[in-house]
Amino acid sequence: MAWRAAKVVLSEGSLPDRQHKVVGPVEVSVKKLTLFHKDPTKELANEALVERARAMNADAVINIIYTTGIGLTTWGYIDAKGLAVKLLP
Repeated sequence: MAWRAAKVVLSEGSLPDRQHKVVGPVEVSVKKLTLFHKDPTKELANEALVERARAMNADAVINIIYTTGIGLTTWGYIDAKGLAVKLLP
């Protein structure tokens, strides 16, 4: 029998129709370290958020805020932060 990972819900807002328990804050950063690396995207940031949420045993990340820019040591970045939560039945 194959094990299938549960889906992690991502939301830039809250989940008013779902009760949840706060697990904790979650932050990720996707960077373009050289001119030859891929540009950081929202999708890559979302993948990193899902991975971090799973490591925290969370079912969702809510109130996500994305920030983009160019840093002193990068050719670009996208930061994403939110609140990891466990959905209640």
